[in-house]
Amino acid sequence: MQWEYFDRMVVFSETPEGMVSGLETWINGAGADGWELAGSTPLIAPNRDGVAYGTIGVHLVFKRPRVEAPEG
Repeated sequence: MQWEYFDRMVVFSETPEGMVSGLETWINGAGADGWELAGSTPLIAPNRDGVAYGTIGVHLVFKRPRVEAPEG
């Protein structure tokens, strides 16, 4: 099986309720188009000293089966 991939980097927004991604609507649409989450990595921000300070976002990788063009 052949796969196609794409990635998306999301930086969280700070709100009174905490950090939010805003992905709810978008990720459901991607799922409806056949994309599934294959992997994720947190985006970590360094402090002034270069030491990891906190998660500010996420890097998402999605995959779905590649649709082959019919031969002929």
